[in-house]
Amino acid sequence: MFRLLTTLLFLGAAQFLIAQSADLFVPRNIERAYVKGTRSADGKPGPNYWQNRASYDIQVSLEPKKRLVSGQATITYTNNSPDSLPVIRFKMQHDAYRKGSMRDGDVDPADIGEGTVIQRLTYNGRTIGKDKQRRRNTFLDLQLGKGEALASGASATITVQWSYTMPSDKNATRECVCDPTTFFIAYWYPQIAVYDDYNGWASTPYSGTVEFYHDFSDYDVTISLPKGYMAWATGEWQNPGDLLEKTYLDRFNQAHTSNEVVKVFTEAELKAGGVFKKAKQHRFHYKATDVPDFTFAVSDHYNWDATSVEVDAATGRRTFVSAAYDTKSPDYPKVARIAADGIHLMSTWLPGYPFPYPCMTVFNGNDGMEYPMMVNDASVGDRDPTSLTVHEVAHTYFPFMMGINEQEYAWMDEGWASFFDGLLADSLTGRQTGGGRGYSFAAGTDTDVPLMVRSSLLRGRAYGIASYSRPQNAYLTLLDQLGYETFHRCMVAYMDRWKGKHPIPYDFFNTWNEVSGQDLNWFWKPWFFEWGHPDLGVQSVARPEGGDRDVIVIEKIGDMPVPIHLEVTYDDGSSETIHFKASVWQSGETMSTIECQKGKTVKSVNMGDRNIPDTDRRNNTWSKA
Repeated sequence: MFRLLTTLLFLGAAQFLIAQSADLFVPRNIERAYVKGTRSADGKPGPNYWQNRASYDIQVSLEPKKRLVSGQATITYTNNSPDSLPVIRFKMQHDAYRKGSMRDGDVDPADIGEGTVIQRLTYNGRTIGKDKQRRRNTFLDLQLGKGEALASGASATITVQWSYTMPSDKNATRECVCDPTTFFIAYWYPQIAVYDDYNGWASTPYSGTVEFYHDFSDYDVTISLPKGYMAWATGEWQNPGDLLEKTYLDRFNQAHTSNEVVKVFTEAELKAGGVFKKAKQHRFHYKATDVPDFTFAVSDHYNWDATSVEVDAATGRRTFVSAAYDTKSPDYPKVARIAADGIHLMSTWLPGYPFPYPCMTVFNGNDGMEYPMMVNDASVGDRDPTSLTVHEVAHTYFPFMMGINEQEYAWMDEGWASFFDGLLADSLTGRQTGGGRGYSFAAGTDTDVPLMVRSSLLRGRAYGIASYSRPQNAYLTLLDQLGYETFHRCMVAYMDRWKGKHPIPYDFFNTWNEVSGQDLNWFWKPWFFEWGHPDLGVQSVARPEGGDRDVIVIEKIGDMPVPIHLEVTYDDGSSETIHFKASVWQSGETMSTIECQKGKTVKSVNMGDRNIPDTDRRNNTWSKA
């Protein structure tokens, strides 16, 4: 009877979800999550929500001349799901360079080879032979023997020893042999894939486009390097006193409490050989907890700037902020300051949530790519690095603090990072540095795909529009619609609910509906589920017969609701700004009538704003003949 009652309650919750989102399509696999009680119709994690967890103890070494990364790891994996797991799936992302793997773009043929070489693999002390290792694309499935399936609530200890050769191409995606002695090392270790409540094992391979979807884990990593090399990594450096000479250790410690940028060491000091204590090899020990990935970077000649910033006024907690860079990069001396100031604004304004990590390093690599507590950013030369720096650092919230399935819903993190960099960069520089990514030119074309189409199915221009520009413009419209206070309240609730968890789109939609106290499905549907485009036009300006004021008629030509923003000039030389939120179109209207000031005659009307997309601006102006 109890089981039947529980099932009926969960079915009721699922029906409530469907009723609440009557205008929004809900996939069957998502419906099952509500039936099982792992997610709730109000946007909160359900009473039966779970996620699996791992801890990694890794020793890794780099041989720079060979570009060879070698490692061994002991992994404790805990199955918190209600299912018994006869297979344990590893992500082998460096197998993108394995012969026969699927790739989204060209790579240097010289870099194609064995991919990740597994020397030894054990499960609970038993060696797993090659016949039980199923390798395909960038996955390795451990097929467990009879009676060895990982039971619900149980943990397993897995050890793995591996090596691989980094690609020689300086433009390799997301990792970098930046020069013969400088490396950004990403996607470098066998990592247990996500087993979740709505799809089971994540099955989208890494082919060069899709990015993160990882479980939250703890890392204890020791990095062994030749003498003279420095390592920067995810997490907090555990043994600086064992390696740094006193002068540089003092600077390192000073930067942890300083509001000013401290030069921990320069290229000249590092090359002179006085930074590190004498040793044949350097072993850097880093720890990180509750993070979805770990990456590191090394160099024997980079400069290191560092500072810190208060991120939580209630506790006084600070974040240590670094920039590691080549002397040849003219923009990078500004980067530590920009990153620290950006983190301050992120903590206090947008998203207005204390920065969650104790440190952040921006490394002068070859890309614009984020990792927990690390960023791989190419130099932008003489241009302003603010927007790029802020964008990549902002990813700390999405997909790292919030474990977004970016492989399938990239708009849930790239769209937010684009939203943040547009507004924060403008605030930091005092000019239009960030702003809206150009959505208007692409909106409504056959590469402008509804955001709810899975990101893993998209490539090229369609992926870029759906991941960056369309969601950024949607979030800008949402901010205008709700106003900062309500918007911020929704954002904080969303983050509080899903920090350290895996939200999906309906958790986002339902949380914002519930916290705002508004049914926003009229907004979610055209912006996230449908084909369409935003386009408003000034249809007419006239004074009705017998009227005492002019009336402007705005036509909604496109499908997406956007704000009306008008600059109206009168014959007497006066002017006014008129603004209506996107909800002016909420009930399906296609015309909006706006009354102007009494007794005045309109001379001209200009409609639009840099943060309001419009596919045809030729009909956005009117002037009296």
